[in-house]
Amino acid sequence: MKKLFLLFAFLAQISFGAPSKGDWLGGGGFGLTLGPTLVMLSPQLEYVYKPDLTFSSLVQMGFAGEGVLFTVTGTCRTVLGDEKAKIRPTFEGGLGLAMASSLYASSVGVHILLGGGVDYVYDKNLTLGTMLRLNFAPPLKSMFLTWPMILARFKL
Repeated sequence: MKKLFLLFAFLAQISFGAPSKGDWLGGGGFGLTLGPTLVMLSPQLEYVYKPDLTFSSLVQMGFAGEGVLFTVTGTCRTVLGDEKAKIRPTFEGGLGLAMASSLYASSVGVHILLGGGVDYVYDKNLTLGTMLRLNFAPPLKSMFLTWPMILARFKL
């Protein structure tokens, strides 16, 4: 079980390592939204302000038979630790809009995002890792969780 968890943690996210100021990073993710449980896709475009700080636009789309949940968020992402380290913690925060179909009583609300994860630097253009995001979207729903288990970030 421990080996399976380590393998999953290694394969869980692809992200960009050691970017330079002014670079653009493109990416996308696949995972789950919990509360309700939905299949999630999350495309993202990031601008590198500093090698360890990016600003981005993030879209999260959750799909299920009973409805759709959609968020559009401006985010700030920071990567901590030594730039030469292979494994680095990441944190993300953002503000935007959340929209939903028949899943919720209201169809539009404010979206506040807080997330944390780990990146594994694969090479100078690609890293692997995972991210867990807490999403607050009043009046849609007080809180839901998104877990992009497989993300891809790469230098454009």
